[in-house]
Amino acid sequence: MSVSSRGSGGGAGAGLNDERGIALAIAVFALAVIGALVGGTFFAGRLEQQSGRNTLFAVQAGEVAEAGLSDAIATIAAATLEGLPVGGAPLDLGPLTLAGGVSASRQVARLTGNLFLIRVRGVRHSAAGTTLAVRSLGLLVRLGAAADSAADSGMVVRLNERGWIQLY
Repeated sequence: MSVSSRGSGGGAGAGLNDERGIALAIAVFALAVIGALVGGTFFAGRLEQQSGRNTLFAVQAGEVAEAGLSDAIATIAAATLEGLPVGGAPLDLGPLTLAGGVSASRQVARLTGNLFLIRVRGVRHSAAGTTLAVRSLGLLVRLGAAADSAADSGMVVRLNERGWIQLY
């Protein structure tokens, strides 16, 4: 009796050994799927971080461009603007360098007798000096006329409408 039970038990044991290979394949497949999910999550996180960093660099370049516009309006002399030829080459106002790897190049051009365009190109640099982001702004200004209030006479004045433009 023990001999016959051993024979039938041996046949059932061989069937179970075949199914253990399937379990191993399923476990390896499950680990591959979990690994792909984890890798995809890390990839998405890295893209999000790079996107946020690039947005920060673009905002910094835009802010230095706005600072360059404000500085140009505050420091440019009316006599300098009056000496520019209408439609001539723009006058380079020199660079504006701030801390943190940001700088701005500024130019002013005379469009008509009393209308000027100030262009500023803000740049965010890396520590190695490579360009990370660039933003360009323009501002239409005029000289204050003698008919205006005494405070505006001989000063650079922003236009009330559509004075600030983003350049690409």
